[in-house]
Amino acid sequence: MRELILRGMCILIGISPGLLSGCGRSELPAADGVLMELDGEIRHVSEREASEVCTSERFCEPNYLYNTQFARKRKEPAPVPAPTPAPTPTAVTPVIRDQLDYSRAKIRAPEAWRLTQGSEEIVVAVIDTGVDYRHPDLADNIWINEGERAGLAGVDDDGNGYVDDVYGYDFHNNRGNAMDDNKHGTHVAGIIGALLNDTGIVGVSPKVRIMALKFLGSSGSGDANNAIRAINYAVDHGARIISNSWGGGGRSQLLEAAIQRAISKGIYVVAAAGNESSNNDQVPMYPAGYSGVISVASSDAADALSSFSNYGASSVWIAAPGSDILSTIPGLRHARLSGTSMAAPQVSGALALALSMGKDPGLTAMRRALCDSAAKILLDQVRCGRLDAYELVRAASRF
Repeated sequence: MRELILRGMCILIGISPGLLSGCGRSELPAADGVLMELDGEIRHVSEREASEVCTSERFCEPNYLYNTQFARKRKEPAPVPAPTPAPTPTAVTPVIRDQLDYSRAKIRAPEAWRLTQGSEEIVVAVIDTGVDYRHPDLADNIWINEGERAGLAGVDDDGNGYVDDVYGYDFHNNRGNAMDDNKHGTHVAGIIGALLNDTGIVGVSPKVRIMALKFLGSSGSGDANNAIRAINYAVDHGARIISNSWGGGGRSQLLEAAIQRAISKGIYVVAAAGNESSNNDQVPMYPAGYSGVISVASSDAADALSSFSNYGASSVWIAAPGSDILSTIPGLRHARLSGTSMAAPQVSGALALALSMGKDPGLTAMRRALCDSAAKILLDQVRCGRLDAYELVRAASRF
């Protein structure tokens, strides 16, 4: 038996079961096979194949698993989800906005709406479990791929490599459209961009375009390979902001490269800090821990750090409301959920508002404005404080 070390990954040549246990170190994050990069292309191979194709000339790394719970440990494989049925329309229970959660008032969204309610020109990619794009609080704000809208079923009409991707794409199941079969992604989307209408809730940016990209399955778990594909799709199809409410896997150089490509093109990448009550300065969470990513912790109605939230005075950029947040879920319904998953889209929505002012000063200046405009609390746990959407929009108006 001999070992081949490839940029932090230990492969037992000829003995595939040892590959993803790190040569006996079973505490490594969960993974599904191996990612191999060859001539700029990423290929997903099994552990057995990796022992044959991964050489010193070919970059390989574990195909890490990520999830909505930010769990770092290996779990039993989730069952293959059944095809997603079309949602059955049901009556929507009206919601009186004065009885909604505290978060909109806390970040001063109503004051920001007096300056702007957002813009249809701003596309926010929600990379998650999908989005119920038929939900009445979301339908009019869903990004549509016009190149496929009037096309033929089963045909890649726009030649982008994806068939029937009218309402985004489902990378987990390799099929057109990104209908949510969990609820997490729809909840995230509602926080960002639910319509300001006569029923339901309202998102931080009521006028926006939500690009639905699914890489997490019905169990809330997905792999680095599909996350990379989703990020690349967002970059190639005009997203200005990429919102990521997931984590728990290892540090992937290939995933990091995809994120850095997005950042290099001026795209704002936002990520949830994680739900393990741990210090990200000491033990990073990914993708929140990659350079240039706006990492978001969760605060509560009392402006304290949520009990579950990760933190980090250096690595976590900002806090936003994430405890007991009311938003959309599939089946034309609404529900309250808690997590840094709910905090990150507050920031994504606020950035969408700021960009709708028509001036994008670039990532560095906007990040500085996001930081300077934040309420100066929780500064021992996050770098900049707690999100203030109104002050951010005011700052954006002065660019």
